[in-house]
Amino acid sequence: MWFITLVKLRKAPNPQEAEAMNKMMREAAAKMGVKIHQGFMTLGRYDAVWITEAPDINGPMRMSMMGADAASSETLVGTSYEEAMKWMH
Repeated sequence: MWFITLVKLRKAPNPQEAEAMNKMMREAAAKMGVKIHQGFMTLGRYDAVWITEAPDINGPMRMSMMGADAASSETLVGTSYEEAMKWMH
């Protein structure tokens, strides 16, 4: 399953905090069976976007609860356009 997580930081971290948070999230994700394909810092409503993959919703759900003190997030389940088209037939 694919997941798109939109992240809004509660406060701007300094570069050292940001690097430590990024490392901690990647290590936690790996332990939970979540593969982080890409992370982006963004302009606009959200500060970051993560594209992840996991066998089920358990890992991404646990990850979203981990960082609740530092950021709010919204996680969307994604599927490829091709897969969605199969469901329509």
